[in-house]
Formats: sequence, structure tokens, C-alpha cells
Amino acid sequence: MAWLRPSSRPPGVEMPQSDLRQTVRERLASGWLFPAPSQTWAGKGTGHVCIVCGITIQSSEVENEVVGPTTVWSHVPCYSIWREESQTYELAKSADGTDGRDRSHHLAGLRQTVRERFANRRLFVLPHDKSWTERGKSDICAVCSKPIFAAELSQEVIGASQARAHLVCYRAWLLESIAVRQSDGRSSAESADTAAS
Repeated sequence: MAWLRPSSRPPGVEMPQSDLRQTVRERLASGWLFPAPSQTWAGKGTGHVCIVCGITIQSSEVENEVVGPTTVWSHVPCYSIWREESQTYELAKSADGTDGRDRSHHLAGLRQTVRERFANRRLFVLPHDKSWTERGKSDICAVCSKPIFAAELSQEVIGASQARAHLVCYRAWLLESIAVRQSDGRSSAESADTAAS
């Protein structure tokens, strides 16, 4: 059995690679983790928390910066597992014809929740896509209003106080915010064209 023990783990605390793979599979299936893209940025560890194993990436380690619906970081070995499981997940999804409908349905439901909260002014449109991933702080998710437990990772909007969300909830919030900003941009351009005529 292969064991994964990034150097940031305290001595004696090891996670079986099979357990980590199973966790990645479950997170991909639930939409909690997006499929890993084939390209990343790599560099010296900056103290971010690995999206895969939840352990801080030390400055003595190499970290991957993974840009997807949101930017997250991972240890190199963790990214390899995430990438392999993502490829398997995508193949299985296309082979069984599900095309991720359950996950898409969940994300669609969250996007509808975001639109409703925008309309009720209970949630603000994100002004940018700047955020960071961190461990939960026993807070409430701005999107689904469910607790973010300390053992979970959450996304925090940079520059906004108390704007935290589960990763999949943040994805819905960001996608809807981009749609609103694009719509507002088109409306402004149409108004300018009308005024010029």
C-alpha cells in the first residue's frame, strides 16, 4: 500500500494514498472539488492549505497553483492524485452518459439560490474574483446558510468582511456574479449607443 506523507505532515501522521484517492473521488462526485485542469503554476510553498489533503504547504515544498472556477493550491503529489482521479472521473462520466447531471443539478440549484439572494439583497454581487481558500472558521456560508465547519475548506472573498462560502457555493456565487457584471456591462454599452444615436 502506498502512503502519502507530505513533509508538512507532523511525523507519524500518515494518510494512505488509497484514502486520499477515495476522498478526491467523493469530492469530485459531489461537486465539492472541480476536475483538475491539465496546467498549473508551480512554485515555492507560500503557506496555503492544500485543497486535496488539507495540510499547509510549507515554504520548503513545491506548491501547484490551480486555476479553475476559483484558485486553489495543492502539494505536487496531491495534485497528481487529483489529476489522475479527475481524468478517471471525466471518462466514467462520459462513458455512463450521466455527464455529471447530479453535480450540475446541485450547482444549478445553488446558482438559483444565489440569484434569489441577489434579488432579495441578502447577498452582494462579487465585485471581482479575488479570494483565497482557507480552513473553515466555524462560520456560516453566505450562499447556502449552512455551517462551515473548522475541518472543511472554505473560500473567503478578499476585501469583504464575513464573506465566506463552501467551495461549491462560492463557485455558484462567482458564476452568477460574473453573469450580472457582464449583463450590467452590456446594459451600459447599449445605453451609451442609444444616447449617441
